[in-house]
Amino acid sequence: MYGYIIILLFCWVSPAQNPTDFSEMLQDAAQMLYEQPKQSHKIVEHIIENSENNVEIIKAQLIAARSFYVQGEYNNAVEIALEAKNLAESTNDFEMQLEINSFGIYILNLLNLDLAAAKYHEFTEAISSSFEPYANHPYLLAGTALLEASAFNEQEDFVKTLVSLEKAHTIFQDLNHVSLLTETEVAMAETYLKALPIDSAKIKLEKMLSKTNGKYENDFLKMVVLNALGEVYFLQQNYTKASEIYHEAFALSEKLPNKIYQYRIVEGLALNSMALEDSENFYAYKKIGNGLAHEVELDEENAVNTVFNYTNTNHTAKKDVVKDQYHSNVLILSGSLVVLILTWLALRFRYNARAKQYQDFINYFEKRQKAHTDLKKTNPEISKSLHIPEETEKALIRKLDQFENSTHFTKQEMSLASLASQFDTNTKYLSEIINTHKDKNFNSYINELRISYIIDKLKSNHTYLQYKISYLAEESGFSSHSSFATVFKSVTGISPTVFIDLLKTKNKSKVVESVYEHTE
Repeated sequence: MYGYIIILLFCWVSPAQNPTDFSEMLQDAAQMLYEQPKQSHKIVEHIIENSENNVEIIKAQLIAARSFYVQGEYNNAVEIALEAKNLAESTNDFEMQLEINSFGIYILNLLNLDLAAAKYHEFTEAISSSFEPYANHPYLLAGTALLEASAFNEQEDFVKTLVSLEKAHTIFQDLNHVSLLTETEVAMAETYLKALPIDSAKIKLEKMLSKTNGKYENDFLKMVVLNALGEVYFLQQNYTKASEIYHEAFALSEKLPNKIYQYRIVEGLALNSMALEDSENFYAYKKIGNGLAHEVELDEENAVNTVFNYTNTNHTAKKDVVKDQYHSNVLILSGSLVVLILTWLALRFRYNARAKQYQDFINYFEKRQKAHTDLKKTNPEISKSLHIPEETEKALIRKLDQFENSTHFTKQEMSLASLASQFDTNTKYLSEIINTHKDKNFNSYINELRISYIIDKLKSNHTYLQYKISYLAEESGFSSHSSFATVFKSVTGISPTVFIDLLKTKNKSKVVESVYEHTE
């Protein structure tokens, strides 16, 4: 109610009001940004229309962009952030250019335009280097840290991702910039579960949650943290608590409203309902999620197109600005065009890579099925070239078949020597049998059994799709995350993370088909 009264009062104020009044309005808009983004936007819209002070207008545009971001409207956020960027550049306001740069990097990374974010930061650094005291400004250092975090995240090195985010967070803390702190904390909350053991992640998230109810409510951050905590409780198989937390997060996502997180949260609720064997709610949540998915995807596509169009339209102007300010600027002169071309190529590569991943996914299962079928059709012939008694060879083949149907190969201490001992034979005989009848050496034989085992688990038990890669590695007998990932990719053609993602997509398609079958 308080927010609505403020807006009504602001609408009655004359356009000729003094800058001090607008300054107070900016402060009020910033304070209610993460609790009442729509009301915050109405306040800054009034400032943009009536203020004659460029700094006030730029600050108002940044708050407006963030209000759209909080509501999950990325295209609107990008459009008005670009307006703020243009005004800051045309008025040579380097302080605001640097602040916009930090927000711009964050938004571009959310849209997977990492290359565009890096080029934008590079351009901002080049401009700032000629103007003291902006050459080594904290905003630039924080921007570099955010880019590093994005790069590590792409490499799935989530521990280093978290370290880089914490570095940026410390800088924004020193600058006392609440919005940039919130954005960085959102990224940290979404990284904890990937980078830390589940209990440690839970402690971090609960600590962050306790800070969202301070002097000014931060419902947006609270929603993000609750969504992450819902996943924590789900992984701990505390499904009742997970449902409670998810519903609290969903209520906040409706209040803001934010369709991106509404979609993420209902997907979590759907998985939780499936674990509870509550098919009615499962299908209900999937139906809601499918409706939201289209809206979210369309908005993100529009935001990407907005970035492309802006880059293309402003290419010539950008070259002229750089030419006037630098002497050795060959790379920067073509920077905007490079961003456009490379970003387009990156997206094209991304889609082609995705298509290849799907094909590799299909090829793996077809190859596996064919091998299984061929095995049924053919009986292993006793090799006449081996100096092993025929009876011994048959016995070892039979024992290998029994071994493959067990889970003994998931023991980390399994070796050729230990297996030979179990089979009451020597390592030379066993190695020759595996080489001849399995067409591979012992290490490849064991590793492929382990990968097949964990893939069967992922296919038959959907809970496994939620586990961390390190757990899957340990479960299947590998001593480290990295060795598991390397072997997994060599066997299937794609990384375990991508494989799981594709399997989830495949399962979703089956659920949709099942829903249609039930409604026909």
